[in-house]
Amino acid sequence: MSGTNARLGDLVTFLSGFAFKSQAFNSDGDGLPLVRIRDVVAGRSNTFYSGPFDTRFLVEDGDYLIGMDGEFNLARWHGGRALLNQRVCKVDKVSPVLDRHYLARFLPKALKAIEDETPFVTVKHLSVKDLNHVTIPVPPLGEQRRIAEVLDRADDLRAKRREALTHLDDLTQSIFLDMFGNPAVNPMGLPRMPLGELIVLGPQNGLYKPSSEYGEGTPIVRIDAFYGGVMTGLAKLKRLRTDQAEIERYGLTERDILINRVNSLEYLGKSAVVPRLEEPTVFESNMVRLRLDPSRAEANYMIHLLQSGHIKSQIRAAAKNAVNQSSINQADVKALDIILPPLAAQREFVRRADAVQQHRRRLRAGLAELDALFASLQDRAFRGLL
Repeated sequence: MSGTNARLGDLVTFLSGFAFKSQAFNSDGDGLPLVRIRDVVAGRSNTFYSGPFDTRFLVEDGDYLIGMDGEFNLARWHGGRALLNQRVCKVDKVSPVLDRHYLARFLPKALKAIEDETPFVTVKHLSVKDLNHVTIPVPPLGEQRRIAEVLDRADDLRAKRREALTHLDDLTQSIFLDMFGNPAVNPMGLPRMPLGELIVLGPQNGLYKPSSEYGEGTPIVRIDAFYGGVMTGLAKLKRLRTDQAEIERYGLTERDILINRVNSLEYLGKSAVVPRLEEPTVFESNMVRLRLDPSRAEANYMIHLLQSGHIKSQIRAAAKNAVNQSSINQADVKALDIILPPLAAQREFVRRADAVQQHRRRLRAGLAELDALFASLQDRAFRGLL
């Protein structure tokens, strides 16, 4: 790959988002969508802003956006005209010697390198200054476009695998509805009761410790460790110093259920079943832990019910809303209205859902291999070896 290297800051202008006033935020569709960090990868936003704004901070379909906190993700926006909120930046102006799509193919690798080198206590932060200092290879435009096209074709395979995983999520939901019906309507006349009637331990809030206590010791489950009923990344959990009494009080057991009690309204109430753990593990204060009576309820049945619109609507109705976050309490969790099929039917659902989950794990393993191959191809492309 012939050409030169250049600083991104000499070729690209990155526009940082604006700190819009939260008093003008709403979820009613009033105004323009507001792109926050959590919306970058999703490509859409359910938060709207109805106040005045500078047109410099408008986002259009096709714009490349970067999340500046946590994981430094790059994604192409496809949620219609929107506004760029703080801690999100946009690839704004690009020199004519640099192909915008080639740049987009280069940036994820550069962002990952910055992320890996960035020290943190709680959340990593990215600055435009960091981006400006990155060095990018600049071959002739024709070569840039060829590299981007090759990487596009390789990425299509990963996209198809991700789409297949989405279809499996839909399949599990279809199995639930086929066996038990819509829980909000309860067409099969199943027994209804508050969730609290099935709880034998909890709900209990988790452990709070200042950031100075983090770094080594006992693994702790935080809200970024689960989504959609499933815990992930257990090997990468943060650790903190605990004593034996804290481990006994906040220690997790297989089939415990965790429910997020403080978050943005969109993610409030997300939940997961605790899998088998390799070592003592505790849970953070912004979630509650509960344990069900195993003679009446299967945890893996309940976790699917907790993902349903019926439960989510109850959580939204119970939410106590403050600036930028909402919360529920232990009483709200115990009051959730649930349907309870016979234990044998619950177990049959879990058996079918587990079969889907096994297929999902195989697809995820295949996707991980594709991700590794793509990373290798990407590395070769930007070292001039493609």
